[in-house]
Amino acid sequence: MSTLHKQAMDAVLKAADMDVLATLEEQGVKDRHSEEADNAVMDVAISHAYRVFVRICEAQGLTVDAYLFADLAAELAEDEVAGQAE
Repeated sequence: MSTLHKQAMDAVLKAADMDVLATLEEQGVKDRHSEEADNAVMDVAISHAYRVFVRICEAQGLTVDAYLFADLAAELAEDEVAGQAE
């Protein structure tokens, strides 16, 4: 991973961390090991991933297709679950 890529990822993760903390506080989630906390983190992660997808599409002059994003994310999730089962 290049230095520039690592810096960009670090910035995205810092932004996500701040969003997670704000979301947990807004939702009144006290137990960070609860299902509510897991859902809040997942919501933030998906939101950030979608924003990155949109920015990449726009930068490449592509039409942003939310359905394509959802389909690809679902396929990736299925692959990850299958890989963990092995």
